[in-house]
Amino acid sequence: MTRKVERPKRGNGRGTVRKLPSGKWQWRATVTLPNGEIQRVAGTVATKTEAEDALSRVRTASNDGRFEVTAKTTLEEYIRDWHETNKAHQAATYARSHESMMNTHIIPGLGKLRLTSITPRDLEAFYENLQHRDPRREKMLGKPLGDSMKRLIHTMLHQVFANAVRLGELSRNPADVVRPRYTRQAAREVTLRAWTEDEAGRFYQVARQHPRGMVFCFMLATGLRIGEALGLRWENVDLKTGMIQIQESLVSVNGHKVRTTPKTARSRRKLKITGDALTILKEQPAKAALEWEASPERYQASDAVFTNTLGGPIQPDTVYGLMRQLCKEAKVPYKGTHVLRHSFISIQGLQGRPVEVISAHVGHARASFTQDRYRTVFEHERDELTLDFTAGPKPPTSGHARKKGKTPS
Repeated sequence: MTRKVERPKRGNGRGTVRKLPSGKWQWRATVTLPNGEIQRVAGTVATKTEAEDALSRVRTASNDGRFEVTAKTTLEEYIRDWHETNKAHQAATYARSHESMMNTHIIPGLGKLRLTSITPRDLEAFYENLQHRDPRREKMLGKPLGDSMKRLIHTMLHQVFANAVRLGELSRNPADVVRPRYTRQAAREVTLRAWTEDEAGRFYQVARQHPRGMVFCFMLATGLRIGEALGLRWENVDLKTGMIQIQESLVSVNGHKVRTTPKTARSRRKLKITGDALTILKEQPAKAALEWEASPERYQASDAVFTNTLGGPIQPDTVYGLMRQLCKEAKVPYKGTHVLRHSFISIQGLQGRPVEVISAHVGHARASFTQDRYRTVFEHERDELTLDFTAGPKPPTSGHARKKGKTPS
């Protein structure tokens, strides 16, 4: 005799809960995915109460534009939902970067795999096969992806899996035990991120003479990011005291200028500007007045400190051509605009500034990050590190003498 399955009635669109012949309870529901598709989800639990609770969570998640993870949920479905949920709380540059990595690399490589089935071995194979896919860089298409980009992709995947673990949707994070392999090429590139003092000085002299190059000089002198410099408004500048406040960043999203929050929480900061960097700020109003006189009918004044010839904020995407030109004139290697920040940090470290002070100034979350990722050790810094024990013991340092209660001579 066939046992009858118990099916409690409920309204249309509210899902179903039923008792199975095994004695367990099954719940089913229809949810809308972030991409607009309709999907059936289901689960089996021990009690009717657990089934009702699971169904309630699914309905709530669906109403919020999210969905509940099931055994069939793919990484593509989960990561798109995760991105939509998080991008409202991220700086525009972060959100854009995550979207690009997701669509260009993660979804094509892992998207069809079920979230709960992805293993460290899957990630290892994925990292090994990562290649350049940007059609705008034809010469790089099909070549192995750079180590820095691999690390960013790994970090994003680790965050996604960690979120699933936190919510009880995964038992472990597969990205905890595997990461992209660090190549010898990456090790060589670490020492090439910053200019030497001589190179930085040559670039500064050339850029200082160009009407559009002063923003690069300001970045090199202060360590600001390109978005922080271009996003600086006059309301956040005090020319009398030299104090500026970094409150926002100007970035380019799909070719449009967007003002967004700074990159990290510590990026919101006050800085004391002195020397030629302060002179550059003081020169901007007179420069803007000359440009208005040259084209008054087209000029539209803005509150940006660094402006284009028509008075508006400078589009971040347009600065790289000028940067290449100035590097060529100064006979220094072009390394993008971020070399200015790397050089500021490395030269400050070379001159003896404590790394924690530099880190706070540039707005990094941790001093260790500043040390590991930005501080270039120049070759000449290691010129006299050989120990020579034949010269005899050196006299105690002044600090040692003070510990002994003696006054150093």
